[in-house]
Amino acid sequence: MPPEARKPIALRVGLAAACLLVATAAYARYPDAVDRLRRPEAGAPAIMLLVGATVWAFSRSVRRALSLRLRFALVVGAGTALLFAGELWWSVTTGGSAFGYLPGLGWGLAFWAPLVVVVLAATAWIAADRALRPVEAIRRELEDITARSLGRRVPVASSAPADEIARLARTVNTTLDRLERSAELQQRFIADASHELRSPLAGLRASLESSLTHPEGVDWQARVRDALRDIVRLQDLSHDLLLLAQLDGGAPVADTRVNLTDLAHDLAVEHLHLPHPRPLDIRCAAADDPPAWVRGSDVQLERLLRNLLGNACRHAGTTVEITVRTERHENGATVVFEVRDDGPGIPVADRERVFKRFSRLEDARTRKSGGAGLGLAIAREIAVRHGGTLHFADAPRGARAVGRLPSATTTAPGGV
Repeated sequence: MPPEARKPIALRVGLAAACLLVATAAYARYPDAVDRLRRPEAGAPAIMLLVGATVWAFSRSVRRALSLRLRFALVVGAGTALLFAGELWWSVTTGGSAFGYLPGLGWGLAFWAPLVVVVLAATAWIAADRALRPVEAIRRELEDITARSLGRRVPVASSAPADEIARLARTVNTTLDRLERSAELQQRFIADASHELRSPLAGLRASLESSLTHPEGVDWQARVRDALRDIVRLQDLSHDLLLLAQLDGGAPVADTRVNLTDLAHDLAVEHLHLPHPRPLDIRCAAADDPPAWVRGSDVQLERLLRNLLGNACRHAGTTVEITVRTERHENGATVVFEVRDDGPGIPVADRERVFKRFSRLEDARTRKSGGAGLGLAIAREIAVRHGGTLHFADAPRGARAVGRLPSATTTAPGGV
């Protein structure tokens, strides 16, 4: 026994001895109480209760290290001892018996009472052991599961599919499914990100090394412009990766009121003055309704619309249009925003694939103006984080991105 554990035990022994001395001195002043305790029907339960209480008090520090089975057995045994204590109090007070206890049993109660306590405690231990065997099996299986074996699952009891342990096992398996999918997405994301970063870096290095090896006849201005274009692409990719990491981290979304109509109008004007491979007519269709207000992060919502507009401008032929409106229904209101272009459009089979990370259509991969395949994935992630949706819908011509966000029902005149 460690030295630090001996002091509390010694202190308890001393307190128990002091309590016994005080009790003996107090009862010595009352001969009737002493004579009553000398009777077997009172003395035997009193001795049993005193021994049980002393053992229970001294085992307080030990109980913390006991298994749940032994704790359950201790509770049952202590409950049985309390029943005998109640019988003692009733028999001493009324002279009768509450549970059929015969005063003629006498000192035999000192044998039969502990035997009953032990039998009931052992029965409780066996019952708890059988009930907790599935929990132990789940624990052993979880202990062996590592990052390389996320495909394993804990056993589910088929004999009682509706009990609490079976529900616990199914919940654990569901959590393992989510962890496995998350690990797969993370590994795929790391592989795609390393590929996207390695390609422009390798091209940039090869171009600069070739220029330094053969400097004569090199158009240094064009070479620097190409290098700057690759650096900007790497910078944009690093910003996208950082934003995705923040979104995946589950940070709480800001709760501010954002005028989505004004935001869409400002972005349309901004993209109208940006350089494009071909002249584009970019406009924001003004709705007759009041401005559409939503709640969330103005920075993230701006990034959502900016990514949709940038994607539309890369593929549009001559026109890009963005609209924002509020649809009212019985349960409240929803803000609907659409971004349309007159480009080649997106096939129905690819409308969900384009929202996956690093996913690009074949024609976009061959164009230098194509992005890294993260813009639409970021846009949908922001929409979902704000309680909305984003998808591509049918259109007479080109692509039509449709998003929905919960509306901020209260409207402040003139702004927030």
